[in-house]
Amino acid sequence: MIVIPFEGPGAGRGPLSWGQIESWHAVRALGHWMPLGGALPVPAGTTIDDLVDELRFHLQRYVTLRTRLHVPGGDATPEQEVFASGELTVEVLEGVDPEALAEEYRSRELDFATEWPIRAAVVTCDGAPTHLVVLISHFATDGAGARTMLREVAERPSGPVSGLAPLEQAAWQASPAGQRQNAGAMRHFEAVLRAMPARRFATPVVPRSPRYWRAQFDSAALPLALRAITARLDVDPAVTLLAVFAAAVHETFGLNPVAVRPLVGNRFRAGLADVVCTAVQASLCLIDCEADFAEVVEGSRRAALVAFKHGYFDQRDLWALRDRVAAERGEHLEIGCFLNDRRGPVPMDAPSAEDVEAALPASRLAWVVRRDHPGFEPFILDVEDLPGGPGAVRCTAHTDTAAIAPRDAERILWNMESLAVSFAHPARSSLG
Repeated sequence: MIVIPFEGPGAGRGPLSWGQIESWHAVRALGHWMPLGGALPVPAGTTIDDLVDELRFHLQRYVTLRTRLHVPGGDATPEQEVFASGELTVEVLEGVDPEALAEEYRSRELDFATEWPIRAAVVTCDGAPTHLVVLISHFATDGAGARTMLREVAERPSGPVSGLAPLEQAAWQASPAGQRQNAGAMRHFEAVLRAMPARRFATPVVPRSPRYWRAQFDSAALPLALRAITARLDVDPAVTLLAVFAAAVHETFGLNPVAVRPLVGNRFRAGLADVVCTAVQASLCLIDCEADFAEVVEGSRRAALVAFKHGYFDQRDLWALRDRVAAERGEHLEIGCFLNDRRGPVPMDAPSAEDVEAALPASRLAWVVRRDHPGFEPFILDVEDLPGGPGAVRCTAHTDTAAIAPRDAERILWNMESLAVSFAHPARSSLG
């Protein structure tokens, strides 16, 4: 066991930022501390002191790792406190399975009031480190922040951290400019809530047991088809994916227009580019999918622009707005349909119809998780590049079977591929 003392700037206490509020509500709703990371092999020759130095660097540089919460009772939002100093306890374990240890750390609950949002251990073999097991709560950082951490631990910048820390973000959000941003977002969301169909999915009579299921759909044809559409219609790759996803939901359930919650990184906003924090928020947009597909793409482009503009807001106000509009409409409004585009840069070439169709037989779908805890939102689709398979993507569907049946989740995934293929080269298909 090693105790790592640390100290750093930025101490203070105050309200949560909008990104933290959204992340905290997800922690509460899903019953999980939402950790990122895992077991990382370390280069030969790395010493325990080297790893301690890396962990101390992170703790001293990034205020979110030195943050604990003051959690009131009931549904009230916590306050955060950034500490100027503290200690992190790190286990040193000989000969254990690093992946199993990471899973043990992941499954153990975190007390945000008394623990730091980071867990770490060093795994050794014959006394020499082989793995660093590190898990950090999504409440402390999102993927963009994690990439900043990896870059800076390699570069070891000596200057101060740039950008707005969460306490500074919260101060701006409470300012007149921040409140104008939030009010504009609420006006957009209200328009969507009043126009969207109340029913989103064909809700099952009873949930499955276990209740929460996760599917993985690996496809080489889908990204090729998306690239062909992107090149033919000259749009951003993210817009093409949004259009195909909305079209697949429409094809599966017959509902129109389709309301989607695209995840917005918000790193394009002033002061947020490289901050180690959680800034991702789920916006809300509405897409007409009964038009010609080129019009669906154009509608998705406009919807994405508005959704990204308004993807920075106080989630508590969105929930209150949804409840008010639902009461006025006299029906429950289901907005739990999320799209998380996690792909890297997309090539801008236009694959041929033959290349797209030749990739179809490699597609695979499998249910990889069935559990009762922690939970999932009704439907979240993560789309990311498939490791080790150039040109392929993995679509991971997280489903609550109380909201959407597994067969319908499968249909969305297969429909995404089949519709994208048909739209990629419409001259070869009557569907285009």
